[in-house]
Amino acid sequence: MLLIAGDVPSRALVVAPDSGSADETLAAIPHPADVTLFSRAGAVQSATLPTVSGEGLCATGELTSAPPPRNWSVGFIGGVVSPLPIDSAASPADSAALAVWLNRLASALPNDTAGRFVGLPFVAHGLWRVHIPDGPLVVIGSLVRQINQEATPLQERTIIVAEQVPSDSSFVTAYSERFYGPEETIETTEVLAGALLGASRTPTLVVSRDFGDGVAYGTIERIGEGRWRARWTSGVRSC
Repeated sequence: MLLIAGDVPSRALVVAPDSGSADETLAAIPHPADVTLFSRAGAVQSATLPTVSGEGLCATGELTSAPPPRNWSVGFIGGVVSPLPIDSAASPADSAALAVWLNRLASALPNDTAGRFVGLPFVAHGLWRVHIPDGPLVVIGSLVRQINQEATPLQERTIIVAEQVPSDSSFVTAYSERFYGPEETIETTEVLAGALLGASRTPTLVVSRDFGDGVAYGTIERIGEGRWRARWTSGVRSC
């Protein structure tokens, strides 16, 4: 069961793993339930979820703890899980070097959008670093290209997960997504936090997917050296 931070730290959006059976899953949550909360930087808190209100894709809960919960990003009910810290505080020089790599990798992706954005510069709207335990440095980038048409500005958004090659300082694309469409409705993906899931401690990114009229949540997991995949996406929450 996934928890997403609400508008205040004591409020959680409760996201079931399968929207088709969400009500049954929500009904099976213990009252109260012990939860573990992670920040993007990897800070860990424990709290209690006494009850869940609402149903289906609109379930929420009020968290209790002493002291009250601090800012957090994602939480879990049950399961074997530990934090995977995500760092966005690289030095300006490091940020510039990583942005150059991500631009290079994005330009080489095969799924270009019919050539409409070819030649336009990428602008980095997000840049995060993850150090995989006993593994490589991973960089996640959110890149945007835009066509400023007067009536309907168009955007292209690219998400890249890149791993540093063990033998040198170069990077290779391990996972990518690309969307394009009107600026106001294009899907926007944001990295919320990282976690090591299960007994195998699988490196996993928890992301939000904003569609303009609703938000879904999902996970992207590492499945091998230089390979990541989208593992799960929730139903769209529009309440």
